Amino acid sequence: MEKPILFNTEMVKAIIEDRKTCTRRIIKKKYENANVDWFENKYGKRLVYVQNDIPASIKNPNGTTTHKLIAMEEIKKPYKVGDILYVRETYADHWLPDGYCKDRYVYKVDGPPQFGYWGNEDRGKFNVWIPSIHMPKDAARIFLKVVSIKAERIQDITEEDAMKEGAGKAYYSSIYSSKAKHGEKEDNYIDGFHELWNECYRWPKTWEGNPWVWVIEFEKNRE
Repeated sequence: MEKPILFNTEMVKAIIEDRKTCTRRIIKKKYENANVDWFENKYGKRLVYVQNDIPASIKNPNGTTTHKLIAMEEIKKPYKVGDILYVRETYADHWLPDGYCKDRYVYKVDGPPQFGYWGNEDRGKFNVWIPSIHMPKDAARIFLKVVSIKAERIQDITEEDAMKEGAGKAYYSSIYSSKAKHGEKEDNYIDGFHELWNECYRWPKTWEGNPWVWVIEFEKNRE
């Protein structure tokens, strides 16, 4: 099954250059009165929504609760191994006065075209980029195949995984650097990812909020 996935221009560049083979996406809360947590029993370990606003007297012995007093609701993964994801990226229409160009679309990561008109043709706007969220499937040129998916908290990321995210290294002088806070003068990929993440999200989804995320590893689909 083919599904869309959004990337900003910087991350599209990293994918094209084979520097990015993994992405982390916030696990969206289905209920405002529920937390995300692991639930483990004899059948295995699974991620569930746990209601957090009912009286302690009707909580389970381990302190957990259920949503509306029914079985805990398992959180379904947004993708499956083998799914094909088409990348939505910032783009523009590309045309000539007498018709369409061979390259119907152009992409921000590549820069403006050398000839013809470009922009949002439907709105009659020239020399403007169209946000990735509006990119139609037929404009997609990058397809990714999901090779693994799991859940974890954002701060569980390893140095190797941070490198797979396409993040650059952060220098020890960075205000975000965890190593700087401990007096270690060494740059690393985790702090680079830390900065990159906080540029995209606000509290409570920031690094400091340590949200649950889906960890999606992928490879380019060359079929």
